[in-house]
Amino acid sequence: MAPPPAPGRPRTFDADEVLDRALEVFWERGFQATTTRDLEKTLGIRQSSIYNAFGSKRELLLQAMDRYETRLEHELFSVLMSGDGYQALRVFFGEMVGWIHRNDYRGCLLVNLMATEVADPVLLERMTAYRRKIRAGITMALDRVDRLSAADRAAQIEVLTAGVLGLHVTARCSADPAEVRAMVAGIDRQIESWAVASA
Repeated sequence: MAPPPAPGRPRTFDADEVLDRALEVFWERGFQATTTRDLEKTLGIRQSSIYNAFGSKRELLLQAMDRYETRLEHELFSVLMSGDGYQALRVFFGEMVGWIHRNDYRGCLLVNLMATEVADPVLLERMTAYRRKIRAGITMALDRVDRLSAADRAAQIEVLTAGVLGLHVTARCSADPAEVRAMVAGIDRQIESWAVASA
């Protein structure tokens, strides 16, 4: 009887650390512009190790996106889940300023991908799901507002969803942080006016 095959070489890298570094690469350069050579250089592992551990460049991106969305849930979206609806929204947009600043005004990884990766059906569906998640969080906050008509609720959901997406695009494209702060201030005033009208 032939001897069993020798086990594969043990992994010599931490997969979580690799995913964190890959996230930074994709966030900075985008998916299409990131080459396998870029990943090898930045991650410090060979292409074969990347494919053995993660399957493909796209699978690596998808797993990095999972980590990114977990960060978003913890750092941003969690504030929408409880408390006064309009106040939660004001806190959410206020927190966005700090989040955008901490991440060097690169905008949102997923919003950035929306503008460049529309030809990939898997990524397109993932980005569609992200837009639904934004709407769901905003909807959850507005559901806690008393005396809000269905028509006003629907309109506010669309306005605030556009605000989230627009802020990230502006952060990515503008060299002036004051522009982001001014946009958030305008959104905050609009939410405040809605709150006064509903009181």
